[in-house]
Amino acid sequence: MNNDSFQLHSTQFTPLKNKRSRLLLPREDTLNLSSILNDTSISRQLNDTSLRQILDESATVVNVGNAGVGLSEAFFNIIQSSRHSDVLHTLQRLAQVCYESLELVEPWNRYNAQNYWLAEEANTWKLLYCLYADTLAEHPESLDSLITDVTLSQQTLVDALFKTDSELRLMLLLVNWLETTAAYQEEATKTSATVVGNDIHWGNTLHELLIGNSLFNKEKNTAMVTCLDPDAPRRQKKTIHSDDQKDDNDLCKRVFTEVRCGNFEKAVSLCINAGQAWRGAALQGWRLLHYLPRENSNSPVEIAGNPSRDLWKWCALGIANNVTENMHYRATIAILCGSLASAIPICQGNWEDLLWAHLRVQIVARVDKFLHEHHATAEANTTTTEVMDLLQKELHVDEMSLQQTFSAIKALMNGKRESNYQICQRYLMLGNVRAIMQDSLNWLENGDERFVRFLAHLVLVLRLMGKDPRHDIGDNVLEKYVTQLVNTLITGSEESPELIAYYTSTLPSSRQIHLYAEFMDKIYKSNFREGVVKAGINAGLDVAASARLAILKSIAGIQEGYGDIEMSLNQTAVEKDKPLIDNVISSLEWLSLIENQQVEALWLCNAMVRKFIFLGNTDAASACIVNLKKMFPNIVNDKITHSSELREYLCLKTYLEGLEYFATWYRQYISGMPKGVEPLSADASFSDKVHHEQRTAVIKQQKAQWKNTVYHQSRHAKKLLYDVLLFPGGWLQDENDGTSSQNFTEEEKLEREKQLETLRKLCIPEVTILILKILQSDDDIDNHKEAVKLSDLIAGENRCLYKVFTKSKLLELLDRIKESSLVLVEKGRDMFGYELDE
Repeated sequence: MNNDSFQLHSTQFTPLKNKRSRLLLPREDTLNLSSILNDTSISRQLNDTSLRQILDESATVVNVGNAGVGLSEAFFNIIQSSRHSDVLHTLQRLAQVCYESLELVEPWNRYNAQNYWLAEEANTWKLLYCLYADTLAEHPESLDSLITDVTLSQQTLVDALFKTDSELRLMLLLVNWLETTAAYQEEATKTSATVVGNDIHWGNTLHELLIGNSLFNKEKNTAMVTCLDPDAPRRQKKTIHSDDQKDDNDLCKRVFTEVRCGNFEKAVSLCINAGQAWRGAALQGWRLLHYLPRENSNSPVEIAGNPSRDLWKWCALGIANNVTENMHYRATIAILCGSLASAIPICQGNWEDLLWAHLRVQIVARVDKFLHEHHATAEANTTTTEVMDLLQKELHVDEMSLQQTFSAIKALMNGKRESNYQICQRYLMLGNVRAIMQDSLNWLENGDERFVRFLAHLVLVLRLMGKDPRHDIGDNVLEKYVTQLVNTLITGSEESPELIAYYTSTLPSSRQIHLYAEFMDKIYKSNFREGVVKAGINAGLDVAASARLAILKSIAGIQEGYGDIEMSLNQTAVEKDKPLIDNVISSLEWLSLIENQQVEALWLCNAMVRKFIFLGNTDAASACIVNLKKMFPNIVNDKITHSSELREYLCLKTYLEGLEYFATWYRQYISGMPKGVEPLSADASFSDKVHHEQRTAVIKQQKAQWKNTVYHQSRHAKKLLYDVLLFPGGWLQDENDGTSSQNFTEEEKLEREKQLETLRKLCIPEVTILILKILQSDDDIDNHKEAVKLSDLIAGENRCLYKVFTKSKLLELLDRIKESSLVLVEKGRDMFGYELDE
């Protein structure tokens, strides 16, 4: 039903004069929806802006061949530039993007089961465009303000009715929307049978009649009509030529399709071109009587429409109820005259078709009721009382609200359920946005990724309109969409971080941090990280907080839990594979890309080192130290000189350096000593003896060099290990009660303190044992004397190192000191290494 039907213009919700109600929700829960009535169809407005131009503007190209590919990027470019003042333009572009993507598919596949979702989404955006545009238009509040003359034409009266009756205007809007979408589908698929226009009515039957009773036509002629008037088959109870019957069926089906698509004039033209002008004339009897404007009062009066419209409806009802007529022709006539029964079989099972048929019939019924109520006001109304009585008796249509209409349609769907998009469309038509938000909770769990994307953008558009009654659910939808985008990333890289950053920015700040941290945790490649940071900053996100959380997540992912204080560095650690460890270590790079994050980088680097030490992977722990130095060359500066983070960093660095040099000494001590020369045999020749002497001299020199190397390495390693025990203020002990960074929770600070204490209990005893191993690696009296003296350092109350020793570690320490005391006694010294008095 196009707008030319009633020559209407513009719209808005207005109070209903006759108190008809649409069961609207309270104002804050509804879009205040109503219909749009313009001189041009919505589809024509949408097509004024080609998607190609939109995609060129947004630098987005949708993948050819697959419906919906690239929509996320296209939607992002549209929505991120949207403002409250241009919601209509946003909806227009969203619909166009969907249609353009659909057009990339072969016509015969555009509306199949695989791609139909995209057509439904495009139609939903178009519906929302129509509904919202009406809320922005102005409409008269009272019918009395428009009816100022004593008598008016039917068309003028109905125009006034549509301008003031919001419920009726909404129905017309929905009919126009349904017809526009059907017309697009028909044009996009081109599946209708072609109707050949030859201006000849029943040409094959005419040919049979003209050639007479020949031998080849005798049997056929007995059952074929002898007249060519439209009523001949019924009157003579004969048939027309089978080819003409097929052409008639194709014509009636095509006429119904054109009426369904809102192309009424084209439907009439098809009838005329097929030589059936009578059928085209019969289709036009529903038009309202209207006087055309005259240039001067003396000109003859010209009318449009049907002065005997009610009489035509009575006759049309007879055609609609005649079971011998073509079912598509009956359905077409039934829709035009306001009868639903004959149209139901054609629309059965199709939600859009059933809705269109019900709304068309409701509009016709309400218009007729209005005209009958204003019978005295309608000028030149020729309907007789007898015809009015016949119509009321044979054509009775119950007036239904929109909600009742949907209930009736549901009963006719043969058990077929509405799609998610159709449910959204129904709620939008009813103005029940709250119901959409409520159902979104289930859709998020069961809906596919494409529908989640639609819901996310629907939420954003509703917020632009100022209509989001369940903001908490809207946040859940957007969070689900962001999570979906993050989960579909190719691990390690992201070429369009602006997209995720923008949608993350639409959420509350607390959720922004966690979601963007999840995103950052998936980006491993350094060349993409700077873009992610920049995109987050441009979107107004707290990128630093997200980076900290992402690094903490990486640290926690190394291994859940780190054991208890009885854990030994010698026990076998469960390590992740090297790529994962490298990714964890490189995650500190996030903070190097953000200003003023040195303290936080120190904190997290220390946490990372602690984790690797707990796992026994000191190589990875040392790599963290080296990596931090590369990322922050000036990490030790005046701003953080007195911070607890820097102190801890230096403690850990000292410990790892001591371990590294001990490992170097130990390797040299165990495997670096040259092997001795094999002894000569008794019958060795002179040359063998000479060679043996030379070889012995070389080995002796190599052993001297090895011994010297081991000596210096042992001294250096011992010094570094002593630095741990003698660290100023105590190794891994904060000099103040807190830490300088305020960007970590109290729970995290308490966890840090617990880990520091655990590391002291693990590492200080181990460092002590390593020192003893160096000292006890030879029979040097001074070394064993120093080993015994080490007990004074451990037992000293100034440092209280003994407090970090467990019982087992303390026993191991005493056993080793006892060994040195025994060596000293064997060397003629006392148990402490001093010379004995004679």
